[in-house]
Amino acid sequence: MDMDPLAPLTWARAFTTWRFSPVTTVLLAAALLIYLAGVIAARRDGPSWPLARTLSFAGGLAVTGAAIMGSPGVYGDGGLFWLHMIEHLMLIMVAPWLLCLGHPMALLLRATSGTAGEYVEAVRRSRPARLLRSPIVGLALYIVILFGIHLSSFMDAMMDSPALMAVERLLYLGGGYLYFSRLLTVDRSPAALPYPLRLFSLFMGMSADTVVGVVLLQATHPPFPSWAAMHPSWGVGPLGDIHDGGAVMWIGGDGLMFAMLLVVGATWLLDRSPDAARAGSFLESARQAALAGTGHGTAPGDEDRARLRASGNVDEDDAALEAYNALLSRLNGPDQRR
Repeated sequence: MDMDPLAPLTWARAFTTWRFSPVTTVLLAAALLIYLAGVIAARRDGPSWPLARTLSFAGGLAVTGAAIMGSPGVYGDGGLFWLHMIEHLMLIMVAPWLLCLGHPMALLLRATSGTAGEYVEAVRRSRPARLLRSPIVGLALYIVILFGIHLSSFMDAMMDSPALMAVERLLYLGGGYLYFSRLLTVDRSPAALPYPLRLFSLFMGMSADTVVGVVLLQATHPPFPSWAAMHPSWGVGPLGDIHDGGAVMWIGGDGLMFAMLLVVGATWLLDRSPDAARAGSFLESARQAALAGTGHGTAPGDEDRARLRASGNVDEDDAALEAYNALLSRLNGPDQRR
């Protein structure tokens, strides 16, 4: 890809550099207008659409535009790998998070009625759509995109093909949206994901970020010749640039994912719905079972353990609750501390 020589990156250029892309601008503007049209249609048939969701969706589009047309896209396409990795994180994590919190599918369902609404609902319930919404498919797609793009020859081929570069960005946005849409939004439908599964899926995604980052950090030579050939002379050097990109992927990706783990965990704690309570009950039941299995045949507290094992619900069984507390006190007593 032929580009004018890039000026050395400074803090001022990082926030002011902009490369106008007509196609990107038109697509983002069209997405925003369609969403706003849905908001207007939804208001006609019910309560007003939450402003926070509209702002979140617009923010996701803004982050997408900044990633592609701002300094991450300009300098990333110009040979700075670490800035390309920042663009990557903006497109596969930050932008999809904001787009998901805009609830575009829920808006589409509210904004359509009659035959159109029935068609949208039929598509949503179709087998391909259910497959795409599967948390396993979302996680697998996220991992495949990370590994397939950054640990293969795709990066070299992409630098010589604007079409492949567009495909890469679409994969980031689409894969990120499919992965996070089931994890960040609180869906009251029967297919809602339990909170423990959401946290586990986020942890697995964070592990994938770590693997990619560590592999790039351990590179002993530039793995992408096309990037090395385009690397600006004022940069840190092709290999150092790859290492910096690996650090961005590892530290930045894990940091963002950890923040989302905290958000989902806090949402779970604040969620008073029956589904959230059942997830909490499951964890408490596991703790109850583990506590009931402590000790040995002649250890003190066998009677309490037997009562605990026989109880179906500690909260509704006074004798089991007393046994539960007695076992906790015994575990934390002086004898156990010794």
